[in-house]
Amino acid sequence: MRELRLTRKAAADLSDIADFTIAEFGIEQAGRYRDQFARCFASLLDNPFLGRSANELAPGLRRIRQQAHVVFYQPSEEVILVVRVLHHRMDFEQHL
Repeated sequence: MRELRLTRKAAADLSDIADFTIAEFGIEQAGRYRDQFARCFASLLDNPFLGRSANELAPGLRRIRQQAHVVFYQPSEEVILVVRVLHHRMDFEQHL
């Protein structure tokens, strides 16, 4: 069975997103957003090639939009490695 792993940067991204969402929109919205990420990650475990190729940024990298953020990940037979979770307005090349 495939598992999902986060890089340290991806874990920090999610923590920053939660902190910002709580500060700006409240804890209930942060909980809803957390649940949306959980559903996104579950979908990737079921279908690793659901997202679009992001080979232009790094070989084997894929991306999927999650609300205002983009989840960058690398799928393999055993693991979905979430590399970063970046706001869609960020310069992806600079942060990957």
